[in-house]
Amino acid sequence: MQYPETKLIETHAEPADPRLGVKQTRPSTILYMIRHGQPEERHLNCYYGQRDVPLSERGREQSRSVADRLSQVPIDVIYSSDLSRASFIADLLAEPRGLPVRRVEVFRERDMGRLTGLDRAALERDHGELYATWLADRIHFRMPEAENFEDLYGRVVPAVTELVESFPGKRIALACHAGPIRVTVAHVLGMPLEHIFRIDVAHGGIFAFEFPPNAYPRVTLMNG
Repeated sequence: MQYPETKLIETHAEPADPRLGVKQTRPSTILYMIRHGQPEERHLNCYYGQRDVPLSERGREQSRSVADRLSQVPIDVIYSSDLSRASFIADLLAEPRGLPVRRVEVFRERDMGRLTGLDRAALERDHGELYATWLADRIHFRMPEAENFEDLYGRVVPAVTELVESFPGKRIALACHAGPIRVTVAHVLGMPLEHIFRIDVAHGGIFAFEFPPNAYPRVTLMNG
C-alpha cells in the first residue's frame, strides 16, 4: 500500500533563541504510544493486519482501563491510527479533555498482504512452504503484497519523528498497534529490528518515550 506523503500537522517548532549564551529551557516532548484492546476472539488466531476488525468486550474494557490510568496525565495532542480498534481508545482519551482526535493512516498496523484474514492452520495447510519461509525471517522476508518490518519502520518512524518535532514540549498520545510500537522502541533504543519480538506489547499496553530538546530520547515506560 502506498501512503500519502503529506504533513501530519501544520504547526512548527519555535525557532531557537538567537542570543549567544542563552540556555534553552524547553521541556521534553513526551509521547505515549498505546496499543488497542483485544479484538473479537474469532480474529485472535488470524493475521488481521490492516483489516478493521472489531474489539471484543474485553478489548473495550481494556480500552476503558487505559483511559482511566491516563485520566490524571496531562495530554495536549491526541493522534490515532484510522482503524477503529485503535481510535476507540483515542476517543476515550479525547472526550473528557475536549480535544480532537487526528486519525492518520500512516500509523496503521503492518499490511499483511495475502495473509490478511488467514489463520495459522490455513496457512500451514495451503501455503506451507511460503509460510515456513516467512516464519524463518519475519523481519526481512516479504509475503506477497505485504509489508515486512523494514517497510513498517520506514513508514512509521519518520511519521513519529515528524509528530514529536511538530509539538515540542508537549504530551502526545498516539493510539495504534503492536508493530508501530515495536519499531519505535527499536528506533529509540538503537536496537536491531531482528530483536523486536523480544518486546512484549500487550493489548492496552502503554509505552512512554521522552524526547529531550538536545539529548538522546529514552523509553520511560513499557506496558504501563
